[in-house]
Amino acid sequence: MNLDDLTYFLAVAQTGLLHRAATQVGISQPALTKAVRRLETQLGVSLFERSPKGMQLTRYGIEFQRHAMTLRATYEDTLSQIAELHSGELAKVRVGATPATEPLVGRTFLSLLKKRPALRLDLTVQLSDALIRALLEGEIDLAVAPMPVDLPDDLHAVPLLSESTSIVCRNDHPLCATGKAVEPKDLARYPWILPGRSVSARQQIEAYFQRYHLGEPRVHVQSNYSSPVGVFFLIANTDMLGICSTQHRPIAEQLGLEVLSASHANWPREIACLVRKNGSLSPLTTTFMEQLGDEAAQPKTPR
Repeated sequence: MNLDDLTYFLAVAQTGLLHRAATQVGISQPALTKAVRRLETQLGVSLFERSPKGMQLTRYGIEFQRHAMTLRATYEDTLSQIAELHSGELAKVRVGATPATEPLVGRTFLSLLKKRPALRLDLTVQLSDALIRALLEGEIDLAVAPMPVDLPDDLHAVPLLSESTSIVCRNDHPLCATGKAVEPKDLARYPWILPGRSVSARQQIEAYFQRYHLGEPRVHVQSNYSSPVGVFFLIANTDMLGICSTQHRPIAEQLGLEVLSASHANWPREIACLVRKNGSLSPLTTTFMEQLGDEAAQPKTPR
């Protein structure tokens, strides 16, 4: 059954006149007559009684009108839902972030959402190595992460900002009591919560210990810092020392942590947006990347 024929039938049923219905739907009167007859042939019944006064629905026509209106409404709803789904897919940006860069991605999303209310964010939070694999395999379209030491040939990096990683502890920790800069040997007296050995921040801490001949840090908890709040909670309630990025400094301070001042115990790093060299980004993904640059140019400073 032709959906256009249903539309034409409903126009005749509504107006009761072929010429008015033809004008309403934008076809000729003979074409409209043929459409009605096609329906009647398919159904095997007369839908209208013809008279000089116009077209009157038969009892079959009245029943068919009710179902035809439901069919057309269902069809239009389906088209609307498909359009919304398609629009949603086009408006989805697939982004990867490390735990340290998640706040920057979040701020970018909120800023862009004001201009693009249909924007949908598919956010993957993992460590750098996993994000790079996901990017290369096409699972995400861009990654916001520390600049890799060895950038894969298939990726391009757009620098966003420079930040630092610092050592933190609870604000009433014994190391804070003196009010002086902490000696490296003092850092070796306390347990640590650190990420795994493959993470650059852990490697920096271990290199720091080696530089001052301190052995290795005593790691009581190994965490990938995927939940900074959880890590900072442990630090705030123990004598453990941990690390904190510039992006997470406000959260750490809200939970009662303090940055320790120690000789050369501050490690700068570059945060970049990584994308595949081959393949094109959707216009919205490109806009998201540009917004990342705008947000990174106005970093949130620790309070």
